[in-house]
Amino acid sequence: MNYNRLLPFAALLVVYLVGAFGVDIMDIDAAQYASIGREMADNNEFLEVQFREKDYYLDKPPLLFWVTAMILKIFGATNFAYRLVPILSTLLGIYAIYRFTKIYYSEQTAYIAALVMGSCQAFFLMNHDVRCDTLLTNCVTVAIWQLAEYLKHRKWSHFIGAFVFVGLGMLAKGPISVIVVGAGFFVDFALKRQWKNIFDPRWLIGIFIVGIVLVPYCIGLQRQYGSHGLYFFFWEQSFGRITGENEWNNSPGLFFQSHNFLWSFLPWVLAFIPGLVDFIREIIRNKFRLDASQEAISLGGFVLPFMALSTAQYQLPHYTFVVFPLGAVITARYLSKLIEHPSIGAFRWVKIGLIVTTCVMGLAILILSTWAFPLENIFLIIVFGLLAVLIVQLYNKKRPAFSQLVFAPLLTAIAANLVMNGHFYPSLLRYQTGSVVGQEVAKIHKAELPNFVIYDLAPEGEYNIFHSALDYYTSRITPVIRTASALKTETSKQPKLVYTDEQGYTSIKASGSVFEVVNQYQNFHVTGLTLPFLNPAMRSTETRPRYLIRIKS
Repeated sequence: MNYNRLLPFAALLVVYLVGAFGVDIMDIDAAQYASIGREMADNNEFLEVQFREKDYYLDKPPLLFWVTAMILKIFGATNFAYRLVPILSTLLGIYAIYRFTKIYYSEQTAYIAALVMGSCQAFFLMNHDVRCDTLLTNCVTVAIWQLAEYLKHRKWSHFIGAFVFVGLGMLAKGPISVIVVGAGFFVDFALKRQWKNIFDPRWLIGIFIVGIVLVPYCIGLQRQYGSHGLYFFFWEQSFGRITGENEWNNSPGLFFQSHNFLWSFLPWVLAFIPGLVDFIREIIRNKFRLDASQEAISLGGFVLPFMALSTAQYQLPHYTFVVFPLGAVITARYLSKLIEHPSIGAFRWVKIGLIVTTCVMGLAILILSTWAFPLENIFLIIVFGLLAVLIVQLYNKKRPAFSQLVFAPLLTAIAANLVMNGHFYPSLLRYQTGSVVGQEVAKIHKAELPNFVIYDLAPEGEYNIFHSALDYYTSRITPVIRTASALKTETSKQPKLVYTDEQGYTSIKASGSVFEVVNQYQNFHVTGLTLPFLNPAMRSTETRPRYLIRIKS
């Protein structure tokens, strides 16, 4: 085995781990999921998902909560603990896309597909801002690999593995797991005219296997929510966003996901687009027929779910990340073709496209690390500088075609995200005061932790102050007090350490309580970046004050 081929993956893992250890968990979603997992670890209620001691959280299936709870029992509530299993799942997913691609293409194409998958911007993001999509994406990728292996070798171990991972994908985020796998293989069977595969009765056994995997969650849903819970999971939560049954609606527009793909598949997006066109053109030239040695699983599994998700009435950028591994296969088959024939004109244009994305990413990192949050870490500066020099050298036309089209953009992604995970996100998360205060209280004011509360004057069900990061880092459910009279009653019994916003601070001052400001912070909702916030001169206009107050009486 050539261990040098593993070095790029080791570099990717290093960047993942820098984010895993050094970046605090972001509000709202990731911190909420981490907090639910921590609560599950405490109450051992694995079948019935609870959020802040209430049967409240129906929106997502429990796989992420389950694995989080089990890991937290071992390592405690840390940044790394929450991200450990998702990162391990990503390593498995990268291996799975390599093995899947190798079934139909060359070793080189499989290697490129694995590199593209692990280094696209979405995967760097998914492995520190961990939501349900990380486990979903990797479970779906393993399921596709195993099913392709089954169709080639007809081994029951592959069949069972495929449907177990389809079920785990459903436990990660619902029926989208079935949709992606089903769309990919349906298109492949249709183009090969393999009608017997479409109507193979053995798929009923697969459905039974998926059902077994889902049994524990279905029991929990029935206990908590009755038949509505089952209906929500199997239909409303996913398909209801397309049919309009689901009440969530942010009017995203038909091209919302297409626009987000332009940044989330960097640095490979300008190689993917011609690769997709080339794939479709090839199928048209073959009169919509494929022979048994070819595949359209990647094409069908990418295009059909992407189109379906683009019509949903409620969308977020990460909703389409589940198909990105198949996008990596489409990209890899095209890049491999260009590498084998570097004299064709498309080689030059794709290289120019990759250089453009490299320059865009480099310029963005330069702006973020010199203007928005100046980088002072000498080690990071030196490493980034050396990588930048190497990237320029790799784009030299005298270098092998593989270096120009694969290693150069790969190192661009590694260099950019090393700075993002090692500097930008930690700097940004200083303005997420929930995690900052949670860690401060847990470490510095640990003796007062039993008397630590949130004072939020927003009505029940509304949040001026997000509390999930506080709950996670303090390893407790932080009580929320919502009225001045309730706070006065509580502080008359014993002193309180209070986390509040400007409205709460004004209320405490007006109450006549004896208090001291332990610390003051500037808060910003970090997942909604704005240009004024990034501008140091205007940042104060975007942030809002938060306070840690000790009320004595």
